[in-house]
Amino acid sequence: MNYIKKIKRLYNLSENDNYGFSENEIAALEKRLNIQLPEKFREYYLELGKEENLNYSFNRLLKPDEIEFTDDNYLVFYEENQNVAIWGIKKEDLIEDNPPVYGNYDTIEQSEWEIETQTTENFFLFMAVFSGTLGGLQYNGNYMGEIEPEIVKFVEENWKLVPEISRDNQKVYSDQFYDVISLSFDQNNKCLAAFIGSSSQERFDEILDCIEIDWSYLSYDDEEAYEDDEE
Repeated sequence: MNYIKKIKRLYNLSENDNYGFSENEIAALEKRLNIQLPEKFREYYLELGKEENLNYSFNRLLKPDEIEFTDDNYLVFYEENQNVAIWGIKKEDLIEDNPPVYGNYDTIEQSEWEIETQTTENFFLFMAVFSGTLGGLQYNGNYMGEIEPEIVKFVEENWKLVPEISRDNQKVYSDQFYDVISLSFDQNNKCLAAFIGSSSQERFDEILDCIEIDWSYLSYDDEEAYEDDEE
């Protein structure tokens, strides 16, 4: 299953429908910047670029007419929700079909580009999970605090690690991309946060039932608040 199919399954998007920008919009971008976009970059924009929950619920995919080069020749196409980070592809890497993506976190101490993912498709999958557990998916939740090793072990044994978008401090697990669980670790491998999400209420409830955590936030909280306001 390729990354597009994984994302569509996670967000419950039809396999047959198109959620992307048009060929003309992509061609106009290429003409404006005098470039040819990488295959995987074009693929994502053409198939999924306009899907609101996926691309604009937390961090933001830039639209074709917003994409520009930085002064140091990175093609910036994604930005953090509070504009404290941007992501882009090196101009020299645009000849590759599936080039690496770099992040610039622009702090006072450091303003340099760092490798985020080894491929473009992994970046889009990573952002789909990251933004999904923070609001993009209909059912989502998180816990900020130390998590018992037994719970971590339970996740490891019942969900499959997604190695292409996992790292030492952030590991992503999934059940065939019908749901996702992302765990954060410190330098001592202590788990300090959990993020969960799914488009299926049944799957989401199953996670809540079998993982005993006093969640900091659940999307159900918003529903309850709305019902209170209605009363």
